[in-house]
Parts: sequence; structure tokens; C-alpha cells
Amino acid sequence: MPTLRPTVADDVPGILAMIAEVFAEYGCVLDAEHEDRHLLDPGRYFRARGGDFWIIEQEGRILATVALALHDDAGEIRCLYVHRGLRRQGWGRRLSEMAMNLARQAGKRRMILWSDTRFVEAHALYRAMGFSQHGTRELHDSNNTVEHGFEIKL
Repeated sequence: MPTLRPTVADDVPGILAMIAEVFAEYGCVLDAEHEDRHLLDPGRYFRARGGDFWIIEQEGRILATVALALHDDAGEIRCLYVHRGLRRQGWGRRLSEMAMNLARQAGKRRMILWSDTRFVEAHALYRAMGFSQHGTRELHDSNNTVEHGFEIKL
């Protein structure tokens, strides 16, 4: 049975491997050293922003991640990645709802997130959860990432 827990430093290689595998599904490459440095120490990075970084692990293998960052006016879901072997089992929804509940407990009244335009299945989940889509942004990174913004009132 998969286990949800906050990340520890020893998780980083497994986190990077899983996210790189997800990126590869979309023809992208994870470059944590230059473009996603927060993934080199995600627990410390997100805890410094009032949130945390969690993993789902099964038999020592990391199969999903999610992070919560807290801003003055909102909570933000970050790094929601689910390995293809765990998809369509409700994990993306559970991880999102957990982050939303923690943001509510922290007094936030809305939740935001940004998601690569290629992650169409994730967008369907966000819409089904009541998120509305707003705006796009270009990251000007090596994967030519363009993201859609999503928001929901808490």
C-alpha cells in the first residue's frame, strides 16, 4: 500500500528520477541543477515558505509528489506529479485536497497553481475539482514551457 509522508533529504534521488520520468512522457527533460533547483532540497525550500513537500512511496520507490507554498494572499499547489502506474486511482485529487486543506488551516482563502499546457489530464482533474483557468505564462526554459494558471476559492 502506498504511504504518504513529508520528504526527507534521502528522497531527492527518487524524487528527481520520478519527475524526470513524468517529464519524459511529454518529451521534456528535467534540469534540476539549472532550472528547478528547488527540487534539490524540496523539503527545506517549501518549509521556508510556510508549506511542505510530500511524497507517496511504495516499497522504497517514490510514485508521487506534491508541495504547498504559502503566500500572503493564497496557497499554491506545486510539484504535483503522479507516476503513470499510480494514475487514475485518485492520488492526484487526494494530494491536491490535502494541500488545499492545509492552506485553509493556514487562513488562506484561495488556492492557485500553474500547470504545463501539455498536462491535459491534470487540467481535467483541476476543473473537476472546481478550479477555474486563468491566464498563461511562458517560463523561457529549455522545455519551452507554457503554463496555464488555475485558481479556486477555499
